[in-house]
Amino acid sequence: METNRELAFYGDDFTGSTDVLESLSLCGKKAVLWMRIPTEDELKRFSDYDCIGLAGISRSKDPQWMSENLPRIYQFLKSVNGKYIHYKVCSTFDSGLHKGNIAKATQIGIAELSPSWTSIVVGSPKIKRYVCFSELFADFEGSTYRIDRHPVMGNHPATPMHEANLLKHMQQLGGVECASVDLPMYSNGRASSQLESFIADKKVVVFDSYDEATHSAAGKLIRDFSQKGVHFSVSSSGFEDALYSDTKITNTTKIQATDKLLALSGSCSPTTSNQIQFAVDRGFVPFLLDLEKVCDSTLRPSYLKEVVDFCLALLAKNRSPLVYSSLGSPKEDQALLPSQCVNFDRVLGQFLGQVALQVVQEKAINRLAVAGGDTSGYCIQTLGLDAMTFIAPLYPGVPLCRAHSNDVSVDGLEIALKGGQMGATDFFVRLLTGVNNHG
Repeated sequence: METNRELAFYGDDFTGSTDVLESLSLCGKKAVLWMRIPTEDELKRFSDYDCIGLAGISRSKDPQWMSENLPRIYQFLKSVNGKYIHYKVCSTFDSGLHKGNIAKATQIGIAELSPSWTSIVVGSPKIKRYVCFSELFADFEGSTYRIDRHPVMGNHPATPMHEANLLKHMQQLGGVECASVDLPMYSNGRASSQLESFIADKKVVVFDSYDEATHSAAGKLIRDFSQKGVHFSVSSSGFEDALYSDTKITNTTKIQATDKLLALSGSCSPTTSNQIQFAVDRGFVPFLLDLEKVCDSTLRPSYLKEVVDFCLALLAKNRSPLVYSSLGSPKEDQALLPSQCVNFDRVLGQFLGQVALQVVQEKAINRLAVAGGDTSGYCIQTLGLDAMTFIAPLYPGVPLCRAHSNDVSVDGLEIALKGGQMGATDFFVRLLTGVNNHG
């Protein structure tokens, strides 16, 4: 590639990818997020950008898929000559042996990149994620839980977290040897010497952080020990927030109101359920998908037309449709469909993407919201985007972005993607009415 970049990243899902895009942008970095590996000519359009990202779907894939696809992705990230290469994972670090295996992604990255050393930064105080003595904690509705006892993540339908200790979790997933820079080391002066020893022993280093001070200390250590070679990090967006913790938020753009919004959800998270109910109570018009029709290839085309017609009829009246797959856990008659439907995440995500694409092609909206980490990637891929750039913050980890595409009907579309656990109760409503500040 033609120039050096400061940082290159790959997000293991699309919502997490826009999370990193936001973190970098708010630290004053010019960043672009690609939906696929770009050509050299395409990269030249963003030649003055500091950071290059690639949105992915490895969170929903098995180790074989990773072995077949991640090497090429890592080689692309390496080719832009970034000082830092980041494999972005969710701040809840949920991962399974056969789905989204973070240890496997780490091993492939180390083999392909030959980094000087590798870090894990999962704590992110701004979104209430904390790592203390290598154990991960996360907030839920104002209370903090160890991740294996978290009401949602401890029982996640795809990747339940049964181990809160990140060192043990990585060992169980694939034998990755980790060591921890824990909280006392920051204050007793041992952090630097211990980190130097861990690097010499080729350990993957997990950093504790529970507040801005410890988060900043972790970032300084990473900067200080990354003066030579490429630094590889398998982390949440807490990595960027730590790395650039000495940089203040620079973006003051406010999200303006829009007259109508298309909202789509493939999430079964209680957080998203509350957001859906809040939006419906304030004028959004709900459409609960019949998952049997979504999963049946013979019924799907006519059902897609039904859903699109429903959305277009509402949007013509300046009403905002909200199409969703479930309100919390699926009803009993639909609960077994995801396990019975081959590649359910892909089928649902592409169906939602087709709804969005047909609505956009009718020029019925200029803003789109998609909830659901595992389905949003397939949804956005179906839209045919080339890249996204940051517009403004909505909630920490959930920005509003601008689409870039050769398809003129899609180019310029404003998009907000959120994982199931992200955003406040008024997420959909705020995207419609606009916001005055961040957070």
